[in-house]
Amino acid sequence: MPQGSRPVKVYDPRAERVLFDALKTKTRGRTELVKLTRGDAVALTGLPTEQAEPALKSLVRTYRSHLAVTDDGELVYEFDPSLERRDRVPLREKLERAGRAVWRGFTLFFKVWIAVTMVAYVVAFVAMMIALMTARSSSDRDDRRGGGGFGLPWIWYWMLPDLAPAPTDAYGRARRRQGPPPKRFYNSVFDFVFGPKAPPVDPRALEKRVLAFLRDHKGRITAAELTALTGLALDDADEELTRLMVDYDGEVEVADDGTLIYVFKDLLTSAGESGGFWRWAWDEPEAPATLTGNTPGANGVVIGFTAFNLLASFTVGPAFLHKFHLAGDPIATFFITLFPLIFSALFFAVPGVRVLVERRRARRKLGRRIRRELLREIWASPGRAIDPVALAALVAERTSQPGEAVRASLESLLKELDGDVDTDAQGAIRYRFPRLAEEQVAVEKARVAAGATPALGPVIFSSEDAPG
Repeated sequence: MPQGSRPVKVYDPRAERVLFDALKTKTRGRTELVKLTRGDAVALTGLPTEQAEPALKSLVRTYRSHLAVTDDGELVYEFDPSLERRDRVPLREKLERAGRAVWRGFTLFFKVWIAVTMVAYVVAFVAMMIALMTARSSSDRDDRRGGGGFGLPWIWYWMLPDLAPAPTDAYGRARRRQGPPPKRFYNSVFDFVFGPKAPPVDPRALEKRVLAFLRDHKGRITAAELTALTGLALDDADEELTRLMVDYDGEVEVADDGTLIYVFKDLLTSAGESGGFWRWAWDEPEAPATLTGNTPGANGVVIGFTAFNLLASFTVGPAFLHKFHLAGDPIATFFITLFPLIFSALFFAVPGVRVLVERRRARRKLGRRIRRELLREIWASPGRAIDPVALAALVAERTSQPGEAVRASLESLLKELDGDVDTDAQGAIRYRFPRLAEEQVAVEKARVAAGATPALGPVIFSSEDAPG
């Protein structure tokens, strides 16, 4: 090998299988984390370092694991003994997915049912309109002044406003409607039952935010910063950074105090603006929950129509069957009483269940807000002694929540962030968060030592300049 050259590390799927089999044997019967160094990977498999190291990184990417460092700077890869894949879908998530699939199917079925019912109502309205217009034509002989009668075209335009004629000016010319088009009534009905359609969500939005942060901070980040950036628990942030390190060809620097600093140098070189946008988790807005997205008037009309149907199904329906001697006809009984009764009951039951679900989501959202507001205050000065009573009172006032709930969240954060409890000279309890303070200092020193962001070198060839 020429002097000064280094062996090329090449990923080999066969090497990964060999290492995985060796790791599986090592984890058998274990309950604690199984730890490997690069030297262990070589010794377990007999593979050369050029193959063992890429195989080890691939296993880190695939299976749940953490990264640790010894006092002499040696990296230790810690694997869960269950060797659970990162992409494994937990049973709870599987059930949630199945529930969403069932919900989509039910939504489609019930929308069709609603549409069919609406068509039936439209037919009834047409019959009433014909009857009323016939009555009007007979009364027109007595009243020629215009403006009399009641043709009910407004019902059509109210239910289907897109069918309403365009407004005209004084000369009869079509005038452009101002503002957004009116919401169709049947959309108001669907939104009342199922809720408004959620805006599209970028599944990689969180990852993009982390990458934007890295580009703005010289490609360096710590687990505490990822927690502040995303709201993840500190242990989850450690695990996520291990995955990101493998996915984006990162590496780990070890500060003098042992802080792990994840470095992503390849993300820094740019041909223009760094791009991307990031903000701390406590500054991330959460859209308020919207149950229907309708105006109160539209909701009132929907409720009124359905309540009338529900009431009529066991009052007007039976009376009609009895009056016309149809009570013994099972088909007539079903469509005149049971069908509208079942439909109306489901129509109210679905949004009722949604209200309960939204209340549960609102409690979770409130819990996240309390946690993030606490993180905001702790992150601002983690090295100082914090009065837990004063901090809880501040966040309770800011979030308009009981102090007990805030204090419980603070106690959970104290444990999660490796906080310390001590007493001041007067014997009052104070909280400190030394790990966060140490990581903040260590990563800032590393960024200063990294110097300027590498600039893109001069272009020596471009296809744009190539002869045609």
